[in-house]
Amino acid sequence: MQYTEEMPVAVPWSLPAARSAHAGNDAPVLLSSDPNHPAVITRLAAGARLISAPDSQRGERLVDAVAMMDKLRTAGPWESEQTHDSLRRYLLEETYELLDAVRSGSVDQLREELGDLLLQVLFHARIAEDASQSPFTIDDVADTLMRKLGNRAPGVLAGESISLEDQLAQWEAAKASEKARKSVADDVHTGQPALALAQKVIQRAQKAGLPAHLIPDEITSVSVSADVDAENTLRTAVLDFIDRLRCAERAIAVARRGSNVAEQLDVTPLGVITEQEWLAHWPTAVNDSRGGSKKRKGMR
Repeated sequence: MQYTEEMPVAVPWSLPAARSAHAGNDAPVLLSSDPNHPAVITRLAAGARLISAPDSQRGERLVDAVAMMDKLRTAGPWESEQTHDSLRRYLLEETYELLDAVRSGSVDQLREELGDLLLQVLFHARIAEDASQSPFTIDDVADTLMRKLGNRAPGVLAGESISLEDQLAQWEAAKASEKARKSVADDVHTGQPALALAQKVIQRAQKAGLPAHLIPDEITSVSVSADVDAENTLRTAVLDFIDRLRCAERAIAVARRGSNVAEQLDVTPLGVITEQEWLAHWPTAVNDSRGGSKKRKGMR
């Protein structure tokens, strides 16, 4: 038995006696999924009988990709040594390349870069499977995703006729119940590029009702020049702004609970903060927890 090169890796693993279509003389049986493969065309022209397999189900090649990743992780010298941390730069690189593909409008490039990003997902999931503590598999990743989508888009998935506004409202309500935030800045990933970080924090602040004039010019207007590290300058300004947000939220929480409730016993979420509360408790400066130095702090 022989097989063409595009066949799933499970073929040679399951049939150890099978060999590549390019190896040796023709075997009585050739397995192939490519009707235009030269070996297939040659055999059909010679009168070979074609036995067609049922049409493949969507997602079958994903299963093959998972199996291939498992083989690489267990048998590949390089793959077996990788960690989540060692793959970080590849994940970032592939993400930027995918964005370039989207911008280019090339379907072929987009398909290739999506595959490269999928490789990163499969790789990280396979590494997690080897963890000594709290291991998980690619199936656990898919299950988590399905549960999240099922919770956030129940109307659409149930086949209901739903407006865009209602779908977005369902999504945001479910997201809020999943991640009850104690701060506007919770779950904001500060490792992202400074410009994206600034935009995310500004969106959160505006959504929380922060008066626009309390958002500093340093994060709404970015100046770029050859002799200034614009990335680091903007990041520092955004992190300082986050500190101020958290400081104001703590002050608002103290004012709301009064002196009869200890801080550690106060589990009530802040909820809606009024413009008056933001203005009354907004700090003019905060302790610089990153650098260790202290700045004066006052309330407006």
